[in-house]
Amino acid sequence: MDTFNGNHFNLDIDLISLVLIPHIQASIRYKIKECITVVHQEHGHTITKRKAYLGRKRAFEIVHGNWDKSFADLPRYMATLQQFNPGMVVEWKLEWIPGKPEYTFNYVFWAFKPAIDGFSHCRPVISIYDTHVYGKYDIKLLIAVVVDANGQIFPLAFAICANKSQETWTPFLNHLKEHVVKQRSGICLISSWHGGILSSVGNLPAWQEPYAYHRYCVRHLKANFQKAYSNKDLHDLMWMAATDQQQHKFQRHME
Repeated sequence: MDTFNGNHFNLDIDLISLVLIPHIQASIRYKIKECITVVHQEHGHTITKRKAYLGRKRAFEIVHGNWDKSFADLPRYMATLQQFNPGMVVEWKLEWIPGKPEYTFNYVFWAFKPAIDGFSHCRPVISIYDTHVYGKYDIKLLIAVVVDANGQIFPLAFAICANKSQETWTPFLNHLKEHVVKQRSGICLISSWHGGILSSVGNLPAWQEPYAYHRYCVRHLKANFQKAYSNKDLHDLMWMAATDQQQHKFQRHME
């Protein structure tokens, strides 16, 4: 049996994808090495990494759809979420580009009703941050969370946006205030030192009432502190001071 020829004329991308479909259904993070192994077990041929990649890509599209279809389905997906989650809030921002037959996606915000109602029972400290959504398009996921009375992370709201800048942080903070924070005041906002966040908070006078404080994420501070100082004992003291919840312990570590 030929175990080295990855170019067998019958072992094309379509056949490889059929082998991989059940594995992609079980895990979206199915590795190329695993693809090669399972095809070899099934057909006795060791395919190339390129064939494994293309076969996995085809199988993924069959199971989950492609990127363009996913974006096209996003409004229907959000509408379905709203239908089965009464009170859910969704806000869209689309752009009209001359010469294109349809609007271009820019931003969508959403918050579930239990999260909106639960915020009044959480600590008045909101953390906002962003993370990359890896794939064909360079988009970001914005997230707002708080800590509940039991000390657990409580998600408040989310947004998918084309980029993280003042143009996207501003509507996110506005929608967060309008739909979640509402009339509650004395809120502390915690974030990274991102220019878009600083500009958005600074240019929204309406936020000065609910947000009495704006502080920075201690993990970012620690990372910058470690770059500035090489002494590990200082790193540990800084972290203990930053995470202490009692004033006298904080002061002792600072000293």
